[in-house]
Amino acid sequence: MSPAPDSQRYRNLFEQAPEAHLVLDRAGHVVAANQAACRLFHCADAGELDGRSITALDMEASPDDVRRVHENPAHHLPARFETRMRRPDGSHFPAEVRTRAVEHDDDIEVFTTLRDITGQRISEQTLHDLESQLEVTVANAPLILFSLDADGYITLSEGAGLYGLGLNNHDLVGVNAFERWADHPQVPQDLRRALAGEHFASEFDLDGRRLNISWTPTADPDRVISGVIGVAYDLTDLRVTERHLEAERDRLSTTLESLADGVITTDADGRIQYINPAAEALLDVDRANVLDADADRTIGLLEPGQDSATPLAARCLRWGRPLEYPEGRLEICAGPCHVRATVSPLGGATDGDVTGAVIVLQDMTALSDMTSRLNHQATHDDLTELFNRREFERRVESALSIPGRHRTPHVLCYMDLDQFKIVNDTCGHLAGDALLQRLAELLPRHIRESDTLARLGGDEFGLLLNHCPVERAQEIAEEIIDTVRDLRFEWEGRRFDIGVSIGLVPVYGAQKDLNILLSQADSACYAAKETGRNTVYLWREGDDRLRQRHGEMEWVGRIRDALEQARFVPFAQPIQRLDPAAGHSLDHFEVLVRLQDEQGELIAPGAFIPAAERYHLMPEIDRHVIEAVLIELTTHPDDSIPVAINLSGQSLAQPEMLDFIADRLSHHGIAPRRVTFEITETAAISNHDQAISLIRALRYLGCHFSLDDFGSGLSSFGYLKKLSVDFLKIDGSFVRGIAQDPVDAAMVTAIHRVGRVLGLHTIAEGVEDAEGMERLRAIGLDCVQGYHIARPRPLRDCLQDLLTSS
Repeated sequence: MSPAPDSQRYRNLFEQAPEAHLVLDRAGHVVAANQAACRLFHCADAGELDGRSITALDMEASPDDVRRVHENPAHHLPARFETRMRRPDGSHFPAEVRTRAVEHDDDIEVFTTLRDITGQRISEQTLHDLESQLEVTVANAPLILFSLDADGYITLSEGAGLYGLGLNNHDLVGVNAFERWADHPQVPQDLRRALAGEHFASEFDLDGRRLNISWTPTADPDRVISGVIGVAYDLTDLRVTERHLEAERDRLSTTLESLADGVITTDADGRIQYINPAAEALLDVDRANVLDADADRTIGLLEPGQDSATPLAARCLRWGRPLEYPEGRLEICAGPCHVRATVSPLGGATDGDVTGAVIVLQDMTALSDMTSRLNHQATHDDLTELFNRREFERRVESALSIPGRHRTPHVLCYMDLDQFKIVNDTCGHLAGDALLQRLAELLPRHIRESDTLARLGGDEFGLLLNHCPVERAQEIAEEIIDTVRDLRFEWEGRRFDIGVSIGLVPVYGAQKDLNILLSQADSACYAAKETGRNTVYLWREGDDRLRQRHGEMEWVGRIRDALEQARFVPFAQPIQRLDPAAGHSLDHFEVLVRLQDEQGELIAPGAFIPAAERYHLMPEIDRHVIEAVLIELTTHPDDSIPVAINLSGQSLAQPEMLDFIADRLSHHGIAPRRVTFEITETAAISNHDQAISLIRALRYLGCHFSLDDFGSGLSSFGYLKKLSVDFLKIDGSFVRGIAQDPVDAAMVTAIHRVGRVLGLHTIAEGVEDAEGMERLRAIGLDCVQGYHIARPRPLRDCLQDLLTSS
């Protein structure tokens, strides 16, 4: 084979070698480099390395190592050293450099190989770490590593377990085990077994410690037993703990046997594994007959309103969490027994496998009887045995939530005795009490079982007539007046003429607030007294006599009138993007509302919203605004600018609001993506479950959601994760002073960053000056809103301006 091909072959081998190779001249300059070297030194080709000194390459070698590279070629000696190389990203890695002088053309060249030894260093460090871990384990764990030769002489003795025997490492090396523990026959016996080739473990006491020893015979290459190696575990502390646990188990068993509550444990299939005497007594069963029986069938607990037994154990085992049944009933031979049942899973804390259940039954029969008595006392007046004020108000509220049949109202009667104070002052409280008791016997004769008569306090009585025409209520009131007038109350020879004044208020369903209703009834009763006592006064809207006492009700009428006459006007305030590169600066409008009074003047929401919220009129206002806004949107076909409509907390609590919104969007043909609904943070937290449900449903339709006034509540960040909103509006109280107050700036920054993490667009409301706006831009807010941008204007005008400009 000719030299040329051989030369080329060696050249190819040099070029394709996986390790980096350099050829240096006598002065240490590069005269040749392979591809791996080019990659190592980040060169496009070998030409970039030609003529470069090895000291100029990306390596950190000591002066002595560099000198050796230069000097050794002259002495024909190989050189090896380690250095650090630099990667393109600036990080370093360890490298090995090997050099060997080669004579070529009567000159000396240096053949240099560079190798990345990162893997080698990692392996060395790993081995070092493992050795350190083993040393720490042996030094701290309660064990002893040992080895013996074939004659029983100890050749290795290490481990923290030696300290328990009063020894240190290596104290036993050179000691003959047969002689050392001749008085402990277990040690020589086990050692002989191991030297006979048996591998086993044994446990015994040695020098005051309990040891578990693993014996392993060792053999030479000819398979002749040459000795024993082993590990001894000091179990002394463990055995002490086990004895303590056993004692604790005995105490627990004694406690369970003595408990007044019934305790039952089951296996994973719901079969009884243990039942204490109290449970036997509650269920009227014998322990021997129910062990391994189905727990749910044995217990047979009935919940209120159910005829079939509740599967206590089965539910707990299936769901894997504690369950409570505060009102249960056991049908046993001795009669019904009221119990409180709690069921908890066993196991499952770490591996998730539930191994059984614990059922605790508390006998609540006596407590149930006491509760019944307390409930009676809580709802009835001690003196008269009539209902008390609290129960009366509860029943009135219940009636307010149920509309009267066929427009037949409920009627509230407020009764105040005349001359009662004279009886009390003249004859004392005993006489007054006797009079009240006598009236409590007489008044029920005039009412039906469905009506509610109560003593409200002192000499005041309340009567709720359910579904009673006003005319009939007036007749009943007159009958009561006659009955009281005809009563001739005598006490210790003195006779008193008693009278009563009655105020009536018709209630047409869910129309009035309880406090307002009671106030109206009290006012009507007061008016009855003013007109001469022993009379009935019917409360009517607009009554001059009562108007002064019900000034707070004026807004209710005005709001209802405005709703009926469509005098709620939608206004709009633009929300502007802070990043002009995103397109048009306008992002969307927030819809605000104004009430137009009878004279055409506009009233800001701060004047009527509180009254609307108090008397639960906000859902009606919200519906009106939604309808008005959607009508306006139909006149503006460009759907690029959406609007945001506020929803009150009361609307969130109405399940039918979802159907209304979906129906109106469909009716007007408005794309849901054009509409964003704003809810305040407080409303979202107060109506958490309803808010989540409504947000999920409307977003499914295509609408967006914005969380308003964020930061004003107490639990903002905890609830924010659960609310799937699109926009986060930072409360204006943090925004207005952002340019001057570093705390406000920090709050806004924090809220913005949280919104960013959650993928929300952030909006700052209440921007009032250019300085604050620039500060918000620096923070990175998406949008801003406030008087500095624009004041609210009628929505119709805003949309018309968009049409004109386009």
